[in-house]
Amino acid sequence: MGAQKGSKAANEAAQAEGWRTSNINRAVGQINSIYGSPSRQAGIDDFLGATRSFYTNELERQKGVADRSLKFAMARSGLSGGSASADANRTLGEDYQRGVLSAERLAQGAVSDLRNADEAARQNLIAQAGSGLSLTGGASQAASSLRNNLQAAQGSLKTDALGDVFGGLSDVYRRSRESAADRRGFRDIYGQLYQPGFGAGGTR
Repeated sequence: MGAQKGSKAANEAAQAEGWRTSNINRAVGQINSIYGSPSRQAGIDDFLGATRSFYTNELERQKGVADRSLKFAMARSGLSGGSASADANRTLGEDYQRGVLSAERLAQGAVSDLRNADEAARQNLIAQAGSGLSLTGGASQAASSLRNNLQAAQGSLKTDALGDVFGGLSDVYRRSRESAADRRGFRDIYGQLYQPGFGAGGTR
C-alpha cells in the first residue's frame, strides 16, 4: 500500500515537472520567436536607414557650410582658381569621404547597440521564463522591451557625434583672413605714403 502511494506521488511529481518544463520551453520559444521575428528585423533595417539619413544630413549640412566658407576664403585671399584653391578643395573632398565613413560607422554602431539591447532583454526574459513567467506575460514584456529599446536607440542619436568633419580647413580660413588683413594694412600704408602733403613735396 505504501509503495503504491509512493509510486503515485512520484508519478504526479514527474507529471508536474513535465508540465513545468513544457511551459518553460513554450515560453522560451515564444520569446525567441518575438525577438527573431521578420517584423523586428524590418524595424532594425528601417532604423539603420533612418540613422544613415540622420548622420548623412548632418554631413551634407557641414559640407554646405564648408563649401561656402572655402569659396569665400579663396576669394578673400585672391587665390580662387589657383593651385592653393585646388589643394584646399582636395582637402575638402578627402574630409567629406572620411565623413561618409564616419556616418556609416555611427549608423552601424547604433544598430549594434540596439541588437545588444534586444539580446540582453531576451536573455532576461528567458531567465524569468525559467522562474515561471507565463506565456502572456512573456509576450507582453517582450513587445514592450522591443518598443522601449527602439525608442532609446532613436533618442541616443546626436548630430555632434559626427564631430567637426571639415575642421582641417580651419588653417585655410585663418590664412585667408591674415592675408586679407595684410593687404588692407599694405593699402593703408601705401595710402599714407602717397597722400597729398605727406613726404617729399609735402608741407614742410
